[in-house]
Amino acid sequence: MATIVLTGGGTAGHIMPNLAILGELRKYFDSIHYIGGDGMEKKLVEKENITFHQVPCIKFNRSNLLKNIQIPYTLTKGISEAKKIMSIVQPSVVFSKGGYVALPACFAAKSLKIPLIIHESDYSMGLANKLVSGFAKRVLTSFAETPNGEFVGNPIRTTILRGSKEKVLNKLDLDPAKKTVLFMGGSSGAESINNVVYIGIKELTKKYNIVHIAGKRGNFSIKHKNYNQLEYVDNIADYFDLANCVVSRAGANTLCELAALGKHSISIPLPKGNSRGDQLDNAKSFEKRGMTEILLQEDLYVESLIAKINGIWNKIQPKLNIENINKNVVKIILDSMQ
Repeated sequence: MATIVLTGGGTAGHIMPNLAILGELRKYFDSIHYIGGDGMEKKLVEKENITFHQVPCIKFNRSNLLKNIQIPYTLTKGISEAKKIMSIVQPSVVFSKGGYVALPACFAAKSLKIPLIIHESDYSMGLANKLVSGFAKRVLTSFAETPNGEFVGNPIRTTILRGSKEKVLNKLDLDPAKKTVLFMGGSSGAESINNVVYIGIKELTKKYNIVHIAGKRGNFSIKHKNYNQLEYVDNIADYFDLANCVVSRAGANTLCELAALGKHSISIPLPKGNSRGDQLDNAKSFEKRGMTEILLQEDLYVESLIAKINGIWNKIQPKLNIENINKNVVKIILDSMQ
């Protein structure tokens, strides 16, 4: 048996695929370590009973370039600490899901001549993965359209397929005669999605049950019949099972999970000014395959939202085939050790 180091973080999209393959990895590795920063990766990884190592990390600031002056110093320090960790744990391979959090471990792997496998969840390659793709042994992608990579699909938590709405029905104010629409805005919520739900509560609940995962930005003083607002849920699979339609951002993991479940979905991509534009590219690819409907944030009003929801029910909803994705990713990791 061997040792593997996982890395990636900053957002859930860079963490959850790593956790999704843990079940397969444990069949072949008796020691699994995770190198990351002080973000959500630390909290999520420690729940999985694997060893977490924190190193200095710094994010590239797209809106204030002067703040990037600290990057060389912090990155150098992070690489040095990652090298010390790897010298002790002696990994046979490093698997990275990208994000700025992954850079110290990736450059440490290069320095120590440890095989590096990287995986890109989004349609277009993120900055961190671009920086390390030149020396990675394998570059894996979730989208067949992504250039300069090897298409394998996106690892997905198998628990997402085993949700049970019965576990949450009693906690919610639902009318059994109405369909249920789930709104969610990512790990920290989405103000624009929250606001349109608040404004449209009266109209939305005339026809639908609403379950609204609002994140930390929610206004929890707002109440209404058949409207259920939650800050965060650990058991998202149960809420997916409950929902007839999901309205969300267009992160690759969310799109893949909903498509794997065959759920009707409406994607509101994070606008390019707030990101590098990857969510719009993700959503367009899924929309072409009939797996989601796009509603641009600049077109997001109560009327346009309700029209999208009302029009989705007669559409055929195909399912994304995710069988063996996790196994194939782990097989590539194992092959790269030879």
